[in-house]
Amino acid sequence: MKKSNILKFLLIAAATVAFMACDDLIQVEPQQSVSAEIATQSSTGILAVYNRGYRAQMFSGYWGLRMVMAGDVLADNGVSNPNNSGRWTGEPINALGSGVGGWGRYSGINDLNTVIKHTPTVDGFSDNERSRILGETLALRALAYHDLVKVYGYEPTKIVDGWDRGVILRTEPTETIDQADFRSRSSVTAVYEQIETDLLQSINLLTQTDGNAPFYMNRAAAHALLARVYLYWERWDDAIEQATFAIQQSPVSVVGPGAVGPEMYAAEPNPESLFELKFTSSESLGVNIALSSALTPNVWLDVLPSEELLATYAPEDVRNSLYPLAEENYEDVIGTSNEGRRYVAKYEATVATHTDNVPVIRISEVFLTRAEAYAERGNPGDDVLAMNDLNEIRTNRGLDAFAVPPLDLVEEILLERRRELAFEGHRWQDLKRKGWDVVKPAATGPAPTLVFGDNIQFLSPLPNGEVSLNPNLEQNPGY
Repeated sequence: MKKSNILKFLLIAAATVAFMACDDLIQVEPQQSVSAEIATQSSTGILAVYNRGYRAQMFSGYWGLRMVMAGDVLADNGVSNPNNSGRWTGEPINALGSGVGGWGRYSGINDLNTVIKHTPTVDGFSDNERSRILGETLALRALAYHDLVKVYGYEPTKIVDGWDRGVILRTEPTETIDQADFRSRSSVTAVYEQIETDLLQSINLLTQTDGNAPFYMNRAAAHALLARVYLYWERWDDAIEQATFAIQQSPVSVVGPGAVGPEMYAAEPNPESLFELKFTSSESLGVNIALSSALTPNVWLDVLPSEELLATYAPEDVRNSLYPLAEENYEDVIGTSNEGRRYVAKYEATVATHTDNVPVIRISEVFLTRAEAYAERGNPGDDVLAMNDLNEIRTNRGLDAFAVPPLDLVEEILLERRRELAFEGHRWQDLKRKGWDVVKPAATGPAPTLVFGDNIQFLSPLPNGEVSLNPNLEQNPGY
């Protein structure tokens, strides 16, 4: 295909993002829809693209829906409601092609690249503003690439059959015909190295006085994200160091048992959020694709928490309140097939109809990240340090602290991650990065256990249209 057609495709993709955001953002300042030419010439233009970079995280193909819950349904935390609307039926049985997805995120990455390239030279910013915008945008790009590579590639230490392909790396904006090209996928390690570089630069640019946290990227969140990346990379010392920095610099702490429940997620922001996507009442994703539509009885209730997940909560665990019976809060289900079903109460249209804020990084995750890294590192005394971090979560969820480390400490920490981070975008990725098999819930019927290394479903398929368009783009094995 000619370069002019490549550029046209990229511009159409970017315009689509702007158009999708148009109705929602028409009264939001600074305006987020702006051409690349205007953006590169003024601070106002840069701010518009910078805001659009945040908006790109919020679509249904990303943190607005699929990144939050697809992994839980692909794994063992969610099952399809027998009384479903026809949605979310392939993921529970891991039908081919039903992965987390998200390959179409490159138009958003192109916006981030535009900000990163031109912010250092455009007029109109103070030095502090320039550093803050660059720091936030580098962290957003790191988040975008990590969220892509963990879906489409294996982790650096868990390569299967030599398949080390990650995703396409683009760190410069595509602004002219000459810059448009077809590329192959970089190696997983190369993508991780770019993510690390972006986050280290971000941390150096951001300060603790940057404000607007948690609705904008901030230094504590960047440390926490880098700790997450190092955990996936199995760089235990680095994960411990970055998690410790995040905890020390965090403006929030793990909340006590009395604060845990649906109201914790209804709060704006979530009291544990280090980074949270803030929606407004005009930014509804719509009845068919909102989190509240998929998970709560007021609309479709297509996905239910699995009995296997619910069984992991002890009776005294206050997180049971996050999975109430449908009729407790929705009288309309009485006498219907949904009566007696428990549902996920983390997303109940608390901002507006079909609209919820989404916590992307919570401080509880950071404690569990450090606990796992301690347990895996295995230095003398690390098991006690890991247990202490694990107990930080347990005691604040109504459970007794462990007096001595559990026999299988890593497995216990992963179980705690399952309980604490359910339906927040972690379960499928946790099993995959550990190289563990996925034991499907009984409610999925004949769906078999997915054996890591044998089942192609551990990697999402690339869109066939993209593979056909780009002769250098390698499809994942088996698709």
